[in-house]
Formats: sequence, structure tokens, C-alpha cells
Amino acid sequence: MATTIERINEVSAERGRLYRLAGNGRRGDIEVLRRIKELSQEINRLWDERRVQRAGRRDGIDLLVDRAYQDAYGRSYEEAVFPTPVAEPEDARGPARMAA
Repeated sequence: MATTIERINEVSAERGRLYRLAGNGRRGDIEVLRRIKELSQEINRLWDERRVQRAGRRDGIDLLVDRAYQDAYGRSYEEAVFPTPVAEPEDARGPARMAA
């Protein structure tokens, strides 16, 4: 069984072939246009599926990395990657600003 990204590539290649057919004088062919529409919908659905799969990776390798980092340093690796902003002291210019 093909992975989601392999299926996206297959469907995109088929749709590309049909676009070329439509560009070579078959624009009025209703079946070609219908199939292009079907393939476009499938590609959109597959990309949604792929995004869901990628979002689920937090439970995979990312979780292992976080656990190892936590064991070594006592905190989440995300604190090192996305540190908490530091406030500058207030002065005559107004309230404290957050540093990037």
C-alpha cells in the first residue's frame, strides 16, 4: 500500500497528464474535466490527511527527544528552542518591552 505522500505524487502526476490533454485541444471533453476535478479533490483530502499524520509526530520521535532532554536537563527541550521572552527594565520611555 502506498504512503500518503506517494499517493499524492501519483494523483498529482495523473492530474498533470490530464491537464496536458486538456491543453492539447481536449478542453471540451467533459470526462477529462470531471476527472481533473475528482483528482483535485482527492489531492486536497490527501494533503489534509498528511497534515494530520505530521501533527501526530509529537507522539513519536519528538516525544522521545523531549524525554531524553528532560532526563538530561530537567526541562522540556521546547524551552531551549522557544525560550521565554525577557522583559527590559522600565525607563522613562514607558512600560517594559518584551525582547525577541
